[in-house]
Amino acid sequence: MIALPWIVFALLAVFWTGGAWIMVALLQWVMEALASGAASQAAREVAPLQLPEWMKVWIDPDWLPALQGAVQSAIDGAGAVLPLATLAAAWLVPAVWVTWALGMIVLLATAVGAHILVRRFAQRRAGRPPAPGMA
Repeated sequence: MIALPWIVFALLAVFWTGGAWIMVALLQWVMEALASGAASQAAREVAPLQLPEWMKVWIDPDWLPALQGAVQSAIDGAGAVLPLATLAAAWLVPAVWVTWALGMIVLLATAVGAHILVRRFAQRRAGRPPAPGMA
């Protein structure tokens, strides 16, 4: 029973770390795509595409030109701030890892608290008084 909080901590830590790692990889990929102009090129290639038949039920075909224009202008606007993209990457990646560290501290504190509570309840259930300083 005492191992349960630590097993939960380990699982959550793995998922938390994996999520942070994926976020960093995604940020770096997006910044590279913006810096190389690949995102703008992809938007230009997607803009003239027609709406599939099954999607016409969900989106009015008359809205498609406006939607494509909005996506194109958003990509062009993102291309205008490319010099800022490298600056953003310079602080976004460390911000992800600082957030990861704060989350790990919270997870660790929660695991320690759960360990103490489980230990206290296990001692009371066994009929032994809690250890000094644990009462």
